[in-house]
Parts: sequence; C-alpha cells; structure tokens
Amino acid sequence: MSDPHLSDAGKEEDQRARVASGAGMALVGRLGALIEVVSVIFFTWAYGAVTYGLFAVLWSYVKVLTAVSDIAMTTALQRFVPRAEGEAADHAAGYALKLSLIASSLIALALTVAAPFLGRFVNAGDGDAEHLVRVIQLYAWVLPFWTIVEVATAAIRARRTFGPEIRVRIFYEQGLRLVAALAFAGLGFNTFGLFAAHLVSVILAAILALRLVAKHYNFRAVMAAPMRGLQVQAMRRYGRTVMPANLVKKLFSEFPVMYLNLLLPGAAGAAAGGYYAVARKVASALQLVRLTFEYVMAPLAAERDGKGDRSALGDMYAFATRISLALALPFGVSLMAARHDLLAALTPEFQVAGSAIVILCVARIIEAATGPSSAIVEMLGHRSLPLINGFAGLAVLLALGFALIPEQGVTGAAWAAAFGMNTTAILGLIQTHMLYRLNPYTRPMVRPLALGILLGALLFGLGDALNTFGPPFGLVSAVFGFMVSLLILVRYGIGAEDAAALGRFGRILRHGRA
Repeated sequence: MSDPHLSDAGKEEDQRARVASGAGMALVGRLGALIEVVSVIFFTWAYGAVTYGLFAVLWSYVKVLTAVSDIAMTTALQRFVPRAEGEAADHAAGYALKLSLIASSLIALALTVAAPFLGRFVNAGDGDAEHLVRVIQLYAWVLPFWTIVEVATAAIRARRTFGPEIRVRIFYEQGLRLVAALAFAGLGFNTFGLFAAHLVSVILAAILALRLVAKHYNFRAVMAAPMRGLQVQAMRRYGRTVMPANLVKKLFSEFPVMYLNLLLPGAAGAAAGGYYAVARKVASALQLVRLTFEYVMAPLAAERDGKGDRSALGDMYAFATRISLALALPFGVSLMAARHDLLAALTPEFQVAGSAIVILCVARIIEAATGPSSAIVEMLGHRSLPLINGFAGLAVLLALGFALIPEQGVTGAAWAAAFGMNTTAILGLIQTHMLYRLNPYTRPMVRPLALGILLGALLFGLGDALNTFGPPFGLVSAVFGFMVSLLILVRYGIGAEDAAALGRFGRILRHGRA
C-alpha cells in the first residue's frame, strides 16, 4: 500500500517540475530580447541615434496596436484550448487567427490612408521628417504579420508546449532583421532601411509561426474553423473583456517611449525614445524571469482551477515566486553593475540611459517578488480586476511622466514606469491572497531571499569598484559574478525539492553532474 504522504510529495514535485520545465523552455524562447540588445549596437552605429529612436517609437506604436488587433485572442487561447477536446481546440486556434488577421489588416489599411495626418504627431530628426509619411505607410503593414506571429505562438503555448517559438523569434525574425538592416544601411537606405528590414523579417516569422501551428494542430481543421457558434461567442466575449487589460500591459512597456517622443520636440523626442528603448531592453532581460513563469502559469492555472485543485495551484505559485525572486536579485544587480560597459558599445550619447537602467532594474526586481499573481488573477475568472489594476498603474505612469519627463527626460520616464508597473503588480499580489487565499511567501522563501540579497549586495559592490577601470572589467565581473551567484543559490539557497524540479539544470548546479 502506498504512503499517501509520499504520494502527495511526488505530486508536488511533479507539479513544480512542469512549471520549471515550461519556464525554462519559455525563457529560451524569450531570449530574442537579448539578441535584440546586441542588434541595437549595430543599428545605432549604422543608422544613428535619431533614426534608431524613430524606429523605436514606431515599433512601440505597432506593439500597442497589436494588443488591439489580436482582440485578446492570445489570452483567450490560454483559457479555452487547455479545456477543449478534440476538434474544438483546432477551431479555437483557427478562429483566433482569422479574427485577428482581419482586424489587424483593417487597422493597417486605416494607418496607410491616415499617414499624412498621423505624421504630425510623431517627432523626427530633420533627415527623417521629409520621409515620415512614407515610412508610416510602409511600416503599418508590419502590424498584420506581427499579429499572426503573436497569435500563432500563443496557440502553441496553449498546448502547454513552451519554447517552439525559439526558431521564429530568435533565429529568423531577430537574425534576419539584423542582417537585412545592415545590408540596407550598406546600400544607403538611411531612413527606410530599418523599417524595410523589419517588415521582411516579420513576414518570414509569420510564415514560420503558421508552420508551427500546422505541426501542433490539425491545420485543415484550423483553416475550416467556423466564425460562429457557442465557443466563438465565448471567446469573443472573453476577448472583449480582457483586451483592455492587455492593452494596458502593452502601454506600460511602450508608452514611455511614445510619451518621450510626444513631449520632447523634433530630434530630441526621437532620440530620447531610442535612449529609453535601450534602457528598457537591458532591463527587459530581467523581465524574462517573470514573464516566463507567467507564460507557463496562465494555462496551468486554468487547468488546475478547472480540476478544482487549488492546493496544487498554491504550491506551483509559491515555487514560481521564490525561483523568480532568487534569479531576479543577482541577475538584476549584475545588469546594473554592467550598465556602463553595455552602453559603451553604443554611440556616446546613449550614456544618458545609465540612470534609467538602474531604476528599471530595481523596479523589475520588485515586480519579480510578486510572482505570477497577475496571470493567476486573469486566468481564474475575475476579468475586471486586471483592467482595474492596469488602469491604476497606468494612471500613476501618466501623472508622473507628465510631471517628470519635460525636466528629467529619459530618467523621468523611467521613474514613471517603475512606479506604474509596481502599482499594478502589488495590486495583483494582494488580490491573489484576498480572493484565493494563495500566499507565495512560505517558509522555503526565506533562505533564497536572504542569500539573494547578500549576493546582490556583494555583486553591486564588486561591479562598482571595477567600473573605475573602464570596459570590459565591469561587464566581465558582472557575468562571472552572476554565474557564481546562480551556483550558490541552487546549491545552498533553494531546497532539494525545488532543485529537483529544475531537472538537469538543477542537478548539474547542485551536484556537479546531470
């Protein structure tokens, strides 16, 4: 007769392993952000700070519009596909793709027609201003193809297969964009090169994303998905409810870039958008930790809640939060310590982004401490709460940004974003505890948290001391320090069960062997 306590322990370890395995794959799938950081170095030297800044601003507008054009189908798929049986899952994916493609194409057409009017609200340098209308008309068509990429990869994640978008987002979309942008720069396309390169890379990424859908779904059933029916009505109703919250999430990330361009005139507005975009990209490497667990927890929360298994959900939530924080502390401090060396690779004017990097990294560490609480609130049916939380944070961002940006520029935008994002994150944490009695701060959190704080302080002190010697000492010490910190945290910070849930990675770091 089996021991029920052993059985429960085995279940908990298996649940943690699912979260860790999925998060690991999703983390690799999100590493395109790191390649994009490297790409920025080449883009700024090839096109200059002002043109790159204009690209960053228009790309921000496209990403925000994607939150409208996908009609929250990326979120709806995480809710409906795990619960669907048979052909219903194929039809859900097909409906999401069809609806979002229609919406995004109509928006792109409207942008093309309205480009002369919209161009009045975008600040650009003198060399780019005369081409701005045609740039907007060209770049508008990134929207439908990027929407396909977003919805198609969301459909793959909804199958609880985390990471197949690696090839799409990294080796093709990011890699081809870099190669094409450098080729266009060499041919003398000083304004259009970045925008044309991005359009080409996104078209290819969309094609490859659809091939992934064909691999994980019955593509014939996907293409034949009906546009009417009970499931369609439920998805559309859910999408309309969740879409504002998704839009607010995008605005948190992108609005500071747009806000800087709106509030600062001419070339200063374009360049400032680029400076902030670089600071955000560096800090977004830290955001990968939290995002990967949110990506994994969304479908798993829906699955566990559907089975009425709140105990398992609570264990996964606590595990995801303590691992997120244990990784975020040394990683964030390493990024702060390496900021001067990272910015030294760009053109000299980008040094103004140093303070913004520190502010955003601290904000992301605090956000990581709230775990995947927002994803849990969103998936468990309280549709109005993510919207309320998002609007509260966005209101803070807008108010602080309006007050600080005219005088402090990029640094003011970073302060506004930091307070805004954590207003939303902390509200989600409070609601998860009050509504579902889920508390991520259990006893196993104490040791990794204390050790993470100690290691972070040592890393920051070491980086600050070595920065006086100039590049690359700060960067090398940050990378080495983070690797050592990770080894110490896995061996002495987290428990044996958590390390076992990390699979081969945990075994190597904890025992020195796979």
